[in-house]
Amino acid sequence: MASPASTNSMDASFATPDVSSAQPAAAGPRVEHFLQRIKLFSTLSYDECQQVLKRMKRRDFPPQHVIVREGAPGKSMFFITAGAVEIRKKDPNTGIDFLLSEMGPGQNFGEMSLLTGKPRTASVTTIQATTCAILEQKDFHDLLMQFPSMGLSLTTILAERLEQSNLQGGIEFINLAKLQFDPRVLALVPQIMMLQHKVIPVAYINNRLTLAMVNPNNILALDDLRRIIKGVMIEPVITTEDDFRKFMSTTYAQLMKKNETETAAAVVAAVPSRTETAPSTSIEDLDMLQSELIRDLTMTESTNEGDFETKQDLMHASEDAPIIRLGNSLLGLAIKRGASDIHVEPMEKDVLVRYRIDGVLQTVQSLPKKVQMGLTSRLKIISKLDISEKRMPQDGRISVFMEGKPIDFRVSTIPCKWGEKVCMRILDKSNTSLGLEKLITHEPTLRLVRELINLPYGIMYVTGPTGSGKTTTLYSALTEINDPGINISTAEDPIEYDLAGINQVQANKDIGLDFSRILRAFLRQDPDVILVGETRDKETAHISVEAALTGHLVFTTLHTNSAAGAFSRLNEMGIEPFLVSSSTIGLMAQRLARRLCKNCKESYQADDATCDYMSVPRGSTLFKGKGCDQCSGKGVRGRIGIYEVMKMVPELRQMVAKGALTEDIHNKALQLGMLDLKKYAAILLLNGDTSVEEVLQVVSVQE
Repeated sequence: MASPASTNSMDASFATPDVSSAQPAAAGPRVEHFLQRIKLFSTLSYDECQQVLKRMKRRDFPPQHVIVREGAPGKSMFFITAGAVEIRKKDPNTGIDFLLSEMGPGQNFGEMSLLTGKPRTASVTTIQATTCAILEQKDFHDLLMQFPSMGLSLTTILAERLEQSNLQGGIEFINLAKLQFDPRVLALVPQIMMLQHKVIPVAYINNRLTLAMVNPNNILALDDLRRIIKGVMIEPVITTEDDFRKFMSTTYAQLMKKNETETAAAVVAAVPSRTETAPSTSIEDLDMLQSELIRDLTMTESTNEGDFETKQDLMHASEDAPIIRLGNSLLGLAIKRGASDIHVEPMEKDVLVRYRIDGVLQTVQSLPKKVQMGLTSRLKIISKLDISEKRMPQDGRISVFMEGKPIDFRVSTIPCKWGEKVCMRILDKSNTSLGLEKLITHEPTLRLVRELINLPYGIMYVTGPTGSGKTTTLYSALTEINDPGINISTAEDPIEYDLAGINQVQANKDIGLDFSRILRAFLRQDPDVILVGETRDKETAHISVEAALTGHLVFTTLHTNSAAGAFSRLNEMGIEPFLVSSSTIGLMAQRLARRLCKNCKESYQADDATCDYMSVPRGSTLFKGKGCDQCSGKGVRGRIGIYEVMKMVPELRQMVAKGALTEDIHNKALQLGMLDLKKYAAILLLNGDTSVEEVLQVVSVQE
């Protein structure tokens, strides 16, 4: 125990005004001894209390003084005679002190450490000036031997304190060995989380999850569970650590093994047997996998959305083995096919699954309507979304590993006429290893971009529609200039990829953490390079321009159709033209066109009209895709960037400062040697990288 500061001498005898007046009268009845007001000594006689008093020492403590500290050795027992104290215990996971109870005159503390010899399990702090009588361990043991009735009183005190603790906390003790468990309820919480926090889901009824906890004050455990199963009321109950260990090593393992056996039997019964072969990525094998999944889904009988009334019904539907297999298949198949997005779209009589591959949506499967609720709930659960909320859009995230690569799915749901549509953007973190030379195939354009990103200060805008590869280009640029000698900070919404050695900040509108607020904080963090995910408003644009003018290199994106269009967009946001002209070092517009399959592309002699329209010499040899097994018969495989890079030179700065029209700035840049999207696309056409049809889908070509 820490040595408390006392107002009296440590050796001073314990005395109160009652002591002098507590002597028994010669002829009258004996008066009550003040120690008899303390439950531990209530059964002792007056003379016995006097003997106890001789073994005690008095201590006076000022307000807000720590009498005993959690974790300190316990060698004394304290009896409160005046004042009040509070008992607090620290949560080991959060470091927060929780108030357990308050005590006043006639109550005692410290007996548990005195009896067990273990360190203090809680801290005791005075609320006001407090006087305590202290009984040392040796004297306490002697008194228990001398007065056995004290032992009975001590047992009563401990029992009452335990019961009061239960009543105050509303927490019930349970015996796990006497309960019947549903494997589906146990499966709601991952095993690793159960072992980490020492919790067990016991029951799930009427949107209320009963959770057995070894430590009911573990706030971290409750927060983690609420992130996994959103919108659920959690009702904690207490179990002992021994019960928890026995349950996890015996009952839990048996229940989960039995559940897996039953699931496997159901799948075998539903799927016709066939010889297992090594996984293949061929279209035939993928189609076979999908057909087996559809046969599995015949186990689900209900076709009406109204049959899933409660959250428990939704949870159970989503935990059926075929639904889990279907959900995993959709994700894995999308990754193997190189899709960038997954669309799960409920229709009137079925559910369409479409993948965006090389920028174009393709229908992969038409699922029975009866799988809609289970599949949607399954995708929402693994995305950590509220499965009971079906009227409002939600956003979540899934993180998986496939073939040793970390892959994230950015999930968005929105209510439609026939149910909730789920869209998942696939973020393959391995793509960040691409360098600029892999993205920009035209050497002069690559040199120009590298020149711009290596300037010491200024702002560079990357423009283009959603899905045109702006983020990948900027990430590749940051990776190229990243060095231990410079401080790079990014403000993103969301953080799509993890970049080593770079400070990435996630915007959060719910708490007011928007791009402008992050940028203001960046300027106090001694930055060299700043990336702003998107310039959306005047304040963000203004701070970005100020940062560029004060010696920082800034990268950001805008949604415009061309490089020159960025100036009119900034003017609409209220940024003065002279600020834009002074701060901007360059602009880059980009598109993504589908790349011709190298295995099956074939050449042809383009007619004069096509050559004139695409600005290529007459009689040029162009290419088109024929279709083969490697490209699934489509003639295209992968995508290639089309770039328009404008470097700010004095002539262009003057035009921007004077508020010139976008067309005039664009034409002047062309006169100064800029390659616009059309000319860059012509280079790709002549190199056989893409076709005329693909270019016309992403680039507006004007004669």
